[in-house]
Amino acid sequence: MNVRVGLDIGGTKTAALVADGTGPLVEVTRPTDVASPARLVAGIVATVRQALGQLEPGRQLLAVGAGVPGLIDPAGGTVRMAVNLNLVEPYPLRDALEQALGVPVALENDVRVAALGAFHWARSRSDIGSLAYLSIGTGIAAGLVLDGKLYRGAQGMAGEIGHIPIDSAGPRCGCGQYGCLEAIAAGPAIAAFAATAMPERRPSTAEVFALAAAGQPDAGRVVARAAGYLSRAVYLLLMTYDVEQVALGGGVTRAGAAFEQPLRRAMADLRANSPLTATMMPDDKVVIIPSDYNAGARGAVFLAPAPLPADRQGGR
Repeated sequence: MNVRVGLDIGGTKTAALVADGTGPLVEVTRPTDVASPARLVAGIVATVRQALGQLEPGRQLLAVGAGVPGLIDPAGGTVRMAVNLNLVEPYPLRDALEQALGVPVALENDVRVAALGAFHWARSRSDIGSLAYLSIGTGIAAGLVLDGKLYRGAQGMAGEIGHIPIDSAGPRCGCGQYGCLEAIAAGPAIAAFAATAMPERRPSTAEVFALAAAGQPDAGRVVARAAGYLSRAVYLLLMTYDVEQVALGGGVTRAGAAFEQPLRRAMADLRANSPLTATMMPDDKVVIIPSDYNAGARGAVFLAPAPLPADRQGGR
């Protein structure tokens, strides 16, 4: 039986998920080599081949989908602004992978691809046609699936709510604005605020959540502050796109109940002040992706182009 591979390519590691019509078969994760573009491609190809090597004989690779950080041109197959991958811009990553693997490859931004994976996970649990995926890790971004299809927007930036200024007195964001959601509520921002609140400890983001769950009052206030901003981000997505569900994922959500419970309390506070909010953001409309579900690699499997799109048949 033919198989597809979904790639979740990050600055530190690359995951390859092999799947067929029955579902996932094998997943392999290896460090990402960003020493040069050639080393990056070689490492990705090695990850794919290692995963395929664990299959029983007779399986044939049909296509590959890849989620990549940065600004992606899916039509041209190029990558820009992926600073953690050390690429010359615009880098023709799709062509490089197709030449090395000998099969069609599709590229998309990693959060958009994860949104596709989150949508398929959520749809296996309930009959939905739309979803917003909010990724909270070293940065904050969202991806959208509307009417069952990935929505990119005019410039491929739909859902980039991490760079919406929400506090003019907040710290400067990497994008140049002040008080962006990402600069206030992403993982590094939580750790930075905790370092100010607890200068004698300077805990990591994971430690902040653990301390808060254990009842440490300063950590509790730091987490509650972040949860308040994130609850507003969830509400923003619901009010802007009127999706059926919002799914949250990313490294910060792996704190489990220490992340989820303060978020749900903050959401309840918003609902208490407004019948409209209560209608638009009921508790069951917001879900957390399980930590063992790789939404990026799963979504990339669905992205894999097989057969080759008509506009690319006969050569580019």
